[in-house]
Formats: sequence, C-alpha cells, structure tokens
Amino acid sequence: MLRFYFALWAAKLAAWILKLRGQERNDWPGLLAIKLCPDFLARVRKPALVIAVTGTNGKGTTAALISNRLEAEGRTVSFNDWGANLSAGFALNLMRCVNVFNRPVKDASVLEADERTLDVTMGQIQPDYILVTNLAKDSLRRNAHPEFIFDILDRTFSILGGNTTAILNANDPISSQLACNCKRVFFGVGDIHTHPYESRAMDITVCPRCGGPIYYHSRLYRQFGDFYCPDCDFKTPEAKYFVTAADLAAGQMTVSEEGQEQVYPLISDTVFHLSNVLAFVALMRELGTSREALAEFLQAQQVTRFRETCVEYDGVRYYTYAAKGQNVSAASTVFEYLAAEPSRKVLVLVMDELQDRNHATETLTWLYETDFELLNSPNIQQIVVGGHMCLNHRLRLLLAGVPEERLVCIEDESRIPDYVKVDGAERVYVLFEVDFPTKARNIRDAIIEAQKGRKQP
Repeated sequence: MLRFYFALWAAKLAAWILKLRGQERNDWPGLLAIKLCPDFLARVRKPALVIAVTGTNGKGTTAALISNRLEAEGRTVSFNDWGANLSAGFALNLMRCVNVFNRPVKDASVLEADERTLDVTMGQIQPDYILVTNLAKDSLRRNAHPEFIFDILDRTFSILGGNTTAILNANDPISSQLACNCKRVFFGVGDIHTHPYESRAMDITVCPRCGGPIYYHSRLYRQFGDFYCPDCDFKTPEAKYFVTAADLAAGQMTVSEEGQEQVYPLISDTVFHLSNVLAFVALMRELGTSREALAEFLQAQQVTRFRETCVEYDGVRYYTYAAKGQNVSAASTVFEYLAAEPSRKVLVLVMDELQDRNHATETLTWLYETDFELLNSPNIQQIVVGGHMCLNHRLRLLLAGVPEERLVCIEDESRIPDYVKVDGAERVYVLFEVDFPTKARNIRDAIIEAQKGRKQP
C-alpha cells in the first residue's frame, strides 16, 4: 500500500509540474505511476461511474460525445480526450479522479481505450460499461488481425463477467459475438438505403459457426449491415436501439427503443458517424438520460475538430479529414464517403505514418487491401500525394485505375500548395494520418494562401 501512495503522490507532483509548463496532456505521470506501482490501475479508487469505449474506428468520437453529455448533466468527468488510450493514459485519467488520499473527487471517468491491451487494463479497472464500436482490420504492425483483437476483447469480458455491461454493435458480424457471459445491449441500423460500394476490405465473409457464406438483407458499408447465414442461426442480433429511418442529408435519424420512436440529430452526413451517434444514444439511455434531452443535446454537437475541420474561401470549402494510415477499414470507409459525396473535389493525401520514417522497411500491404479503386471517381478531379511514401501511393492509385493525368506526386509536402488546382472544384480535402492534425491544417491554410496569391493582379 505504501508503494501505491508513493506512486500516486509522485505522479500528482509530476502532473502539477507539467501543468505549470503547459504540458497538461502529457501522459508521462501515468507512466511513472505504473512504473512505481505495477498494479496502480487496480489500487486507485474509481469514481461512481467508469465507462470504457473501444473498437477499431469511432471510439474517439463516441467517447467525446459521452464525456460532453455527462458534463452537460453537471457531472465532473475525467476523460483522456487527447488520445492517450493505453495504460499510462488510463493511470493519468484515474489519478485525476482521486485526491492525495485516494478518495474520489470526480463523478465519472470516460476512457477511450485501445483494444490491443484491453484484457490487462480493464481487468484491473473493472469498468461499469464497455462500449465496442466495431472490430475491423487495423494496422498490421500494431494489431495483426481482427481475430487476434477479438480474442483479446473476448478474454476481457470473460475476466469481467457480470460486473460489466457490454454495449455492442449489432451490425458488426465480428464484435456482436462478444461478451456472451455479460449483460449485452445492442444498437443497430436497419435498411436506410445507403447503397454501399463493393469493397475489398471485407473482414469477414465466412460464417464463424458453420463456415458457410454470409449474406445481407441490407448493408451499410463494408461488412456492416443486417447479416445472416442461410445454413445456421448466425444473424444480426436483435437491437434494443434500432434505427428505422435516416436522412443523412437532413442530418437526422429515427431510433426505435422498445416500441417508442425518437428523432435524433446527426453530427455528420456519414453512415459511420450515424453508428457512433447511435452508440452514444444507447449508452446514455442505459444511464437513464431522457430521449428528449439527448435529442436537444445533439443539436449542438459536431465531429471533433481533431478529426474534421472546414474553412471556406472564394466559394470553395477546404477540409482537413482524418483517414488513418495503415488502417484498411478506416481509409476504405473515408474513400467510399468521398466517392459517394457528389461535389467536384480535389484530394490531398498526406497519410504516411511517423513510424515509417524511422524504419528501414515500410509496411505496404495495407495499400493493396484498401479500396483505392473508389478514388477512380469522376467527381474527384485531382489527387495530390505528398510525403516520403508518395511513389507507393501513386503506384497503388495507378493500379486502381486512376488516370495518370489526375495525379501529382510530391515528396516535399511543403510544395503541395503549388500543385493544387482548385479551378472547377467545390471542395478540397486534406486527408491526414491521425497523428498529424496540425500539419494537415497548415497544408490546408497554405493551399488557401496560394489560391489568394493567384487571384492577385
């Protein structure tokens, strides 16, 4: 016990010093706490409500909505909103929930949780709820394969047992199979007539029970939808929170909950963010927040500025848009959205990972599993590729059928604004790897400045 208190006090002192230096989001104090006391996560007292949000994609947006709503209800919340979603970030988050005597001083902790180490961390934390947005192929280098991650999450729920409620995506053939020994609450979407493109990034095509093919009554995107196997009882679970209709252009969805319907605003015109909002609604309804209060709250919410920003100049909208490099499912989903979104557009791809700059070999397999074919779309008039892997992206785009005359390849990212041709475009998207939002905004702003310079006499 003395070791724990020494770790707690040392971590709080380190956090105080970092705060004075303007580095409050540094998770080094959490790392220090765990080094000094390896079972720190188990020993630190928890607030009355602990919620973990995990999954391959969408966990950051969903966790942010939950944290914002809890604060709107007057609760004090600790949230690792800067993306420190491993054990050090959890330790810092939970350390902030207690005083120097290890007594809770906050009402709730919201943990955006990386799925790779969940069985180790959540077994110590014992959260009240774990919300799983989805499971799909992520970085080969970090997460190997969805089955590997599924086993980690399944082991996590086996460890937690009936003490934790699982909030699960009924439309995901993979993650919907989790938590068989826990209380499970499903959220799902019916046929909202999205007409998705065919995708090579389908992470499950064979029934896990009998080995037969998986079919769909309706599909949202990639493998997500109303699935079934004709040879056995594998099918979409019945969802307690179920979208019966959605108008993405108008920004609203209708959710049926045990026979009662409620219209909720959406934070984006994308199907994947619809699922994120639905997951948020399901969790908050389980906590007892009224439908009307949630609908009113969502009116003022939007996608976090970390993920998406927009600036308008001279009738053209300039976006920064997160599209995870090395992440087959996330990149394919963004590419599908850009192909389906009808405006004339220019794409700037700066999706290289920082790790690739520090390794003698590069991970290229994800390029050939990702739906680059979707970028061979008539509404995409130019694609500018920047970064040290630009030639690899260029080759993949050529193999995907994108005409060579639409491509510009520049290793020096600072020169990108010189080559962006906005004439005739309604939108410009800078697609960036999630570690580099500031770089993406700087490139976007430089493109706008270049356009201003060209208009001057």
